[in-house]
Amino acid sequence: MNMLLRIAKAFSLVILQLEWLLKFSQANLKSFPKEGIRQQLWAFRKGFYLETINLCEITPRNVHEYISDKAYLKLHPINSEYSKMIDNKFFLPFLLKEYPDIVPKYYYLIDKGRLIKMDPELPDDKGPLQLCKETLRLAIKPSSSTMGTGFYRLEWKDERFYLNNKPVEIQEFNSIIQSLDNYLVTEYVNQNKYAAEINPSSVNTVRLICLRHSSSNKFFIPISFHRFGIEGKFVDNMGADGGGIVSYIDIQTGQIRNINIIKENGKLKKVIGDIKHPNSNKQITGIVIPNWAEMTNKVLTFLNNLSFLKYVGLDIVITEDGFKILEINSLPTLMGVQFEEGVFKDDKVKRFFQELK
Repeated sequence: MNMLLRIAKAFSLVILQLEWLLKFSQANLKSFPKEGIRQQLWAFRKGFYLETINLCEITPRNVHEYISDKAYLKLHPINSEYSKMIDNKFFLPFLLKEYPDIVPKYYYLIDKGRLIKMDPELPDDKGPLQLCKETLRLAIKPSSSTMGTGFYRLEWKDERFYLNNKPVEIQEFNSIIQSLDNYLVTEYVNQNKYAAEINPSSVNTVRLICLRHSSSNKFFIPISFHRFGIEGKFVDNMGADGGGIVSYIDIQTGQIRNINIIKENGKLKKVIGDIKHPNSNKQITGIVIPNWAEMTNKVLTFLNNLSFLKYVGLDIVITEDGFKILEINSLPTLMGVQFEEGVFKDDKVKRFFQELK
């Protein structure tokens, strides 16, 4: 029996290594030609993607300060069976039913091309086009997606409808709706003036990384950053088509600091210093996000009431009079989590991840 257990354990380890090899290869296709075999082997053995090694400036001296990509992926689902629920945008208004003021209005679910009303106050005969004439803009997005893929912005201006800034006829729009499945039609949240001036084409979100402290059982926020779209893109996620900017925020003050990741022409680079948006030329570094303390306090309050969650990344739009939560992520991209420094440098964060293993 002991021999069979050892064989089974060895087989399991081989499978895990093969799975990691596959993920490592897929993630590093563009990086392989630029890196020597020694660096590739070191990154593979330590469990890091090559891009993580380069952007986070991980070396043999500081590698102990970082959680590896391999270890991070292995922890998923950190929120156990609830991960699928929070990753699905459909459940957001139900999770935050006691806080309707911080959730965009949900109008319809699109189920295999069929519109299902989610807002009981909507008249039965009012569809997205009629609603868009009243609200001027609507968001149409997959309930489960990453990196902003599949997003549509429906707009009414100059007596015409536009879909992602291109004129669309009613018949064409209806055909698109009929082709969609598991999509949501929601309020298009108007962002605060400071964010719109920096990049008006996208809703530029704040990402809050939130962890539940093991001893106090209360959430805290160790990391936050602001994302901005570039080049006229409709989403601010730099993993999407095009590029973007990630600028880190001082958790205590809400001020945007001088630590940034910029993606242009498909290439990521680290920038330490004051930056301006490449298209609007508006200053990003130094901006103080309005009502930061009130927003973070409210976020921590409702998270502490969701006792089944341990670890989330919130995408938040800062509005003129408050904020709206667009989505909750159960496994935020690790690059953003520890780009500035390894998570193990913070004792509370280190303890959190160690206790998950």
